[in-house]
Amino acid sequence: MKKAHIGEKSFEVDQSQNEFHIDGQPFQFDLAKSGNGDLHLLVNNKSYQAKVLSIDKEEKTVELKVNNTPYTVNIKDNLDLLLAKLGMESSSQAGAKEVKAPMPGLIIDVLVERGQEVKKGDHLLILEAMKMENVIKCPTDGVITELYSSKGESVEKGKILLSL
Repeated sequence: MKKAHIGEKSFEVDQSQNEFHIDGQPFQFDLAKSGNGDLHLLVNNKSYQAKVLSIDKEEKTVELKVNNTPYTVNIKDNLDLLLAKLGMESSSQAGAKEVKAPMPGLIIDVLVERGQEVKKGDHLLILEAMKMENVIKCPTDGVITELYSSKGESVEKGKILLSL
């Protein structure tokens, strides 16, 4: 199961073999692809022209146009939903000024230093939790202004590790 967000609306989408269900209801459609990347959908005897503008796999978003109306679709898979349920949102803290520990663990390595310029997606720290090494990535471009944790330190969930 996946959860799709389009604006303020949310939908549960489930696919098993060739069947789709949206919010538990069967969803049937015909899809044809044209050579230039455009899509033609037929849903409940209504025709729709669609074009995928971009796909961001890291952020799990799809930008598309349907009948010349732009849409942004945010997708959460089973892992995202489980992490949210456990209160451990994925590392997408876009625009964040502080990077916090997503779970309790041990700092295995600090890969950055104060004053260092970093880009979104750069590796900042390695946190060992539940016998697994987790790379904490930078949520946004910036400069490391302060480090609050060091190698070998145990941290609790939500502890501020560094600030940008």
